[in-house]
Amino acid sequence: MKNKHFTGRFQQRFAFICLLGLLSAALTGCQTRNSIFPNLDQEGLHSGANWAVLPFISHTNIPEDASTQLERIIMVQLPSMGINKPTIYRAPETNTTLDYLSDIYEAERARLWAINNHISHSISGEILEWKYDEQNRFSTMLSLKVTDISSGEVVWDINGLGEGRPGESAYEVSRKLIADLLAAMPFQEAK
Repeated sequence: MKNKHFTGRFQQRFAFICLLGLLSAALTGCQTRNSIFPNLDQEGLHSGANWAVLPFISHTNIPEDASTQLERIIMVQLPSMGINKPTIYRAPETNTTLDYLSDIYEAERARLWAINNHISHSISGEILEWKYDEQNRFSTMLSLKVTDISSGEVVWDINGLGEGRPGESAYEVSRKLIADLLAAMPFQEAK
């Protein structure tokens, strides 16, 4: 009997440690690097290249201007990463549909725009969660990715979850999360 009781306490502690590990991974984000660029850790992404911010794709219901706001947050933060002249893609006013397929269409149109404007790397993202809970705490889950425009390959991506305090704005929570995600990017300044 004592052994069974000990095993139960061990299982509870083990479950608690596993839960802490999962929470830590969710809060700090998960990042991957594409195996096509095995030297990315040594070389990093070149901040002196031609960079563009492309549209976000939303997998949830968000306010109409939220994607644009996220793109602007990235534009403001990129100079602190050494990217001094990023370009932002502006969609033509002709597209009036606001559904998931229009997001995918717009992302493809933005990619073609980047190719035609000699952009070497783009940063884009996906909005995976955007909500307030019962205590008026905002939470969002975002995914950012860097794409090599010439090859079309994703060379780096990261996911993260941001949660605010009661009453903290969606803008402030999103800004902090994007700052944390961008800080993890392996930039190398141009020589």
